[in-house]
Amino acid sequence: MAGAQFVDIWINCPDRAIAERIAEAAVGDRLAACANVFPQISSVYRWKGAVERADEIPLLLKARSAHFEAIVELAKSIHPYETPSIGATELVAIDAGYADWLAAETREP
Repeated sequence: MAGAQFVDIWINCPDRAIAERIAEAAVGDRLAACANVFPQISSVYRWKGAVERADEIPLLLKARSAHFEAIVELAKSIHPYETPSIGATELVAIDAGYADWLAAETREP
């Protein structure tokens, strides 16, 4: 399978509960095969003209590229931020067995 069929999707969340709700919904709906909820990080960012700081929980979803927009829609329906950080990295090189697992654990696009 070509690697670009799959992505890792990174979403910064305001707390662990939001990260876990998004993770459970994405995996439960078979949009993602797996979710990693990371420990808290400190973020510094510019928002509406000011430099802000916040503690956030990173969430990493492993999914098919074709499910990116559905995952964005799902995440935004749960996420409280006006403009959440949601980005995908294409997996251009991926182990064949892992690719098969990702395909088996996510629904067809």
